[in-house]
Amino acid sequence: MNSKIQEKKVSVIIPVCEHASDTLALVEEYRLALSAITNDMEFIYAVNYRFQKIAEQLEQLATDNTDLKVLLLSRDYGEGTVLQAAFEHVTGDYVLTLPPYKQVDLSELPKMFDAIDSHDVVMARRWPRLDSTFKRFQTKVFNTLIGMMTDQKYSDSGCGVRLLTADVIKELNLYGDQHRFLHLLTHELGFKTTEVNLTQARENIVRSHHNPGTYLRRLLDLLTIVFLTKFNKKPLRFFGIIGSTSMALGFLGLLYMAYERLFLGVAMADRPLLVLLSLFLVLGIQLIGIGLIGETIIFTHAENNKEYRIKRIIN
Repeated sequence: MNSKIQEKKVSVIIPVCEHASDTLALVEEYRLALSAITNDMEFIYAVNYRFQKIAEQLEQLATDNTDLKVLLLSRDYGEGTVLQAAFEHVTGDYVLTLPPYKQVDLSELPKMFDAIDSHDVVMARRWPRLDSTFKRFQTKVFNTLIGMMTDQKYSDSGCGVRLLTADVIKELNLYGDQHRFLHLLTHELGFKTTEVNLTQARENIVRSHHNPGTYLRRLLDLLTIVFLTKFNKKPLRFFGIIGSTSMALGFLGLLYMAYERLFLGVAMADRPLLVLLSLFLVLGIQLIGIGLIGETIIFTHAENNKEYRIKRIIN
């Protein structure tokens, strides 16, 4: 165990957004696990409004524990938003996020604090996975998609056990369900991230499956993150690639149809392909136009959009 950590303050954030039935039972277990790591810690429970009864019980515990803070949100928010709300109240040098249910063997948490010595963000990977074959398969598919669409490869984006330095949370602005892509966002900000294997807790074995809408929302979230991290400052590349492809298909298709009409005597009337290719051409022009508008907006606000971040200044 890194002895430097014992001299630092650790802020533990527990976002109570789902599967909250074990929240109260884990209060002392989390405290005991962290007491073996640091002498100075605080616990911040950020609770969605539908779990206000749990918040009231936590409030009673807070009367006897000055290191326990409870934030009751005004309504239900995504976990990313809940975490961001808790970040505003952090006073520690390190921030550890833990779910309101046990995901990993808590005795292995020191591994993460050993890794933070040379990194800015440490993500926990539940390994070996004890979930059903289908659950492991869908996790692998999701992480493979992330690897294909970005240059970052992580094996367990769904794990809520994460360790960050205080400097990282000052730069983050999470909302919705962006917590699943924390490694992508922090990497884009220039922070050094890594992944550490922790034994999956028996209590975390999941047999249930999500409905199709959940998978669709996660895919859309992934597309959003890819756009924000890769094309936020260069939208023309994103819209231009799609628009140019669409416009090229439409133009070449219409050119061939014109050739058929002029030299082969093929009538163009009553051909649905004519309408389809025309739509491809118009759509391509519109997408390129959107990209140009985005570039214009970014250029005019360039002074206020600082893309770079200085990690350290020497002399």
